[in-house]
Amino acid sequence: MAATVAATALLLGACTTDHTPPHVKDGRADLDLSVTGQPSSETLALVEKALVRIQKHDEKGLAKLSYDGKDADKTAAQWVAKWGDAAQKPITADFAVDPKKYVSVEIRFRGVQGVLPLTLEADTDDDWTYGIVTREKPEQK
Repeated sequence: MAATVAATALLLGACTTDHTPPHVKDGRADLDLSVTGQPSSETLALVEKALVRIQKHDEKGLAKLSYDGKDADKTAAQWVAKWGDAAQKPITADFAVDPKKYVSVEIRFRGVQGVLPLTLEADTDDDWTYGIVTREKPEQK
C-alpha cells in the first residue's frame, strides 16, 4: 500500500514539474543575437542574460551578474541608460577568448554607433564560473 501511495505521489509530482528550458523562461530565446568567435556555453549564456537585462532596463538584475560586485550598481545603471533602447534591435556579440581566464566580448547593436565592451572573468578556484567585470577602469591620462 505504501509503495502505491509513493508511486502515485511521484507520478503527480512529475506531472506538475515545469520542463520549460531556462533560456525560454528568462527571455534569452527571444534575443535577436548573432555570435562570432568561439564562446563556451557558460560565457554565451552569461552574455545573453546580460543582454536580456539591458533590454528590460533591469539594472539590479544586471548588477547581480557582476564578477566582483565593485561598481556593479553604477556600471549597470550606465549600461542600461546608454544601451537599453539600442538592445531592442538585432545584436552581434563578438567573443575573443584569452586562454587564461578572461573573455572579451564586443557587443554591437544594429543601426547604433559604438560598442559595448564586456569582460568576463572566470573564478578559477572552483568551477570556472564566469561573471562580468564591472569595476571602473582607472582613467588614462
